[in-house]
Amino acid sequence: MVEIVGEPIAVLAAFNRGARGTVQVIPRAMQWRGKRYQIEKMGLYHPERRGNKRMHIFSFSSGTMAFRAELDPETLNWTLAEVFYD
Repeated sequence: MVEIVGEPIAVLAAFNRGARGTVQVIPRAMQWRGKRYQIEKMGLYHPERRGNKRMHIFSFSSGTMAFRAELDPETLNWTLAEVFYD
């Protein structure tokens, strides 16, 4: 089952210097609706253009749940876009 969420979340992330001076963002844990989710497995990552704005889209899982989160690099705000339940 898929739930469209669109709510702000708190994310604990690591930052690594990537190839050619880029910065790699690696989410480690997420807090949503008062519960903390340890990110166990990373899925796909891709940037996405929305008009003049660039968003960073991350997919990851915790237990039997999977999540799609978005990072706005201008404000550094995270939004939980979708939750996939088993």
